[in-house]
Formats: sequence, structure tokens, C-alpha cells
Amino acid sequence: MPPPPPGYSAPGPSIWAPSPGLRTFLLVVLILNDLVTGLFALFGLLALADYLGLIGSDHTPGRPEDFVLIAVFVLLFVLSLAATIGVARRASWARVTAIAAGVAVSLTCLGLVLGIPILIAASRALIRQPTRA
Repeated sequence: MPPPPPGYSAPGPSIWAPSPGLRTFLLVVLILNDLVTGLFALFGLLALADYLGLIGSDHTPGRPEDFVLIAVFVLLFVLSLAATIGVARRASWARVTAIAAGVAVSLTCLGLVLGIPILIAASRALIRQPTRA
């Protein structure tokens, strides 16, 4: 093998290596996502309770298909909460759940604001503790 040309230096470390500081950022964005989807789910569940006549006395009946959005936000909240708990506990399934939560929240209109940072941080964060040899 010929020697390297003059002025050649070895390439630096990979920029795609896991970053330990991104785990904290991921937790912050997931908690913000929990708050937003949790509020939407709560307001939806309150609307559902009003529709069923559980709260309030006067209500205008809505169509049952109007409550599909409520189910979507409840599922988004559960998925995001599971991802937050997994990342906080450093579980083996945390990265997959966080990426799924990022994809799911990205399907909503405002969700890209939170979904893209979740996807990037979940793919690069050092979620599990490195094993000591």
C-alpha cells in the first residue's frame, strides 16, 4: 500500500457518534410533548364527558365520528408518556418508543415543531449507560 500523500491527516471522529448531552434535551422535548398532547387529550375527554351528559346539563349532541380526534390525542399522549418514562429510566426500548412518538406527533399540524427535535435527539442521544469492560 502506498504511503499517504503529503499533508494528509487521519479523519477525525465520527460526527454521528452518540451524544450524551442530547438525552437531557430529548427528555425536555418529550415532556413538552407530554404537556401539549396531554392538554389536548384532557380537553377532548372533557368534551366527551359533556357529550355523554356526565358533566353539565345543556349540551348539543355531536356526531360520534367527531371524537376520533380525541382518541388520536389520547394515543399520542400515551405513546409520548411511555417514551418519556423509557428515556428517563434508560430502558432498552426507549429509543424505539421515542422515535415512534416523534413520528406520531409529526403527523399533526403543529407536531413538526416538536417531532423533528424528538426524532433527531432520539436517533443520536446516548440513552443507555455505556457498559464498563
